[in-house]
Amino acid sequence: MGVEELKEMETGELIAAAVQLDQELKKGRTNLNRYKGELERRGQRLMDDMNTHYVKFFSEAGKAGITDSSRMDILNPDKLKELIGEGVYKTKIKENVKTEYKVDAKLERALKAIFQQDYTFEQGLEEFLQGLDPAPDASQQKLLIKKLKGDYEKDRDTMMEVMQLPDTADLDVELWYIYKIKNAELIKAFLPEEGIDWTMAAIRKCILLDSKTSVTLDYEEGKNDAETNT
Repeated sequence: MGVEELKEMETGELIAAAVQLDQELKKGRTNLNRYKGELERRGQRLMDDMNTHYVKFFSEAGKAGITDSSRMDILNPDKLKELIGEGVYKTKIKENVKTEYKVDAKLERALKAIFQQDYTFEQGLEEFLQGLDPAPDASQQKLLIKKLKGDYEKDRDTMMEVMQLPDTADLDVELWYIYKIKNAELIKAFLPEEGIDWTMAAIRKCILLDSKTSVTLDYEEGKNDAETNT
């Protein structure tokens, strides 16, 4: 409706039209949030299975991206410095003038894994690879140890290529263990081995993770994105 047409409408008509549109918008937002909530649930299930923080669904109508992000807050910096050591703290954590903390990506991954208990010390990567069926030969194992990073998509591609596996190979369990083993490697790189369980328990009291999941819709009309956070 154009500006001139609006000028010709009675005040009561304007109110009625505005009320109707407002009701439609509220109903639309409610339904949209329901649809996004179901997409979020399905995306979260896939992310949990794949040890990843982003998945994308495709359809003829458009795409939906689901992102799981977390922000780490250091609650007790002095205690954390004592636990991980002043050397690691000073080289891997920067304090700005607002007393906010920017943590090195590798240390942040280790701290998040500690907080979420997302690691395993049961066996190292070499021992785990030797237990696979079929197990990689010596040259394959050397490549895998060098290339595996604990990233689901990249590690899957690496294992498929190095071990020449078929496209139908199911590697979810193996990739899950590799992710936890690589997290454990990072933790051991930063923390002293002696008393490591006690140290990790103490670290969990020094930090806090604030997590959120967002759903982003991408479609052709107007190149618009719609996002909701929960």
